[in-house]
Amino acid sequence: MLTPEQKLWRAVLGQAYLDAEPAPDEVEIAGFVPPKRAKAQRFLRADTPHDAEILEVICDFAEVPCDCVVLWARERYAASSSSNAAAA
Repeated sequence: MLTPEQKLWRAVLGQAYLDAEPAPDEVEIAGFVPPKRAKAQRFLRADTPHDAEILEVICDFAEVPCDCVVLWARERYAASSSSNAAAA
């Protein structure tokens, strides 16, 4: 059974996922990834040591294996897909 704290941290991961995905009504422009989405994708991929450290803490609190989250995100969100917003 999940504790309220685990539910909270899993909701944080869920929000990062929602931010990383296109909105259902969003019109996609070829080659462009909105900065908010690119940032969420980079976070879930743990592209920087800082992102990796924060993601590890969140996953620990949520009791979700961080390595699985990162592997899934790296497969789902190719790094080149956010290269246009890398400075965001």
